[in-house]
Amino acid sequence: MNVRMKRKKKQKTAARRRYVPDLISDMAECDANYIRLLRLFPNIHAEDDLEFGVQGIMEDGAIVNIQIIERCPFTTMLAIDVSSDEHQPWIKWPRLEVRVYHDVNSAEVVSFDRHRNFKYRYYTLNPKLFQPDEKSQINRFFGELLTFCLSQGRVLSLQDFSEIE
Repeated sequence: MNVRMKRKKKQKTAARRRYVPDLISDMAECDANYIRLLRLFPNIHAEDDLEFGVQGIMEDGAIVNIQIIERCPFTTMLAIDVSSDEHQPWIKWPRLEVRVYHDVNSAEVVSFDRHRNFKYRYYTLNPKLFQPDEKSQINRFFGELLTFCLSQGRVLSLQDFSEIE
């Protein structure tokens, strides 16, 4: 190769910058998700599931089901399913599996619609067409879902307190 071709190749490589994960903001998002999750599911250590509804902007709504899959001394594995009130076939909600780390107060998505073991960085052209920051985007989506549930959540059934003495 001559010098001119080597220079052009270096310029092309420099023009295509690799995605560098921002670990500080990713960990901050997971820590904030832990706080949001505990506000939404405060009895996470005692109960096995939580079900509630969320109201959308229009008349539509959805049912959110958080179920504990596995409970260990320092971690808890959750499955989060969202389904439409009216089972509308054109709305497909993703199924999330979240690992909650109680010792470090953090919650991270480990599975998103049958996709597991996300890398922190993907190359731009990959067989599954993931974005370079796919893991960060999924954890941000989880944070947005929790925030939406906190602001728009509603009880599905009323409890009868008249029988309590």
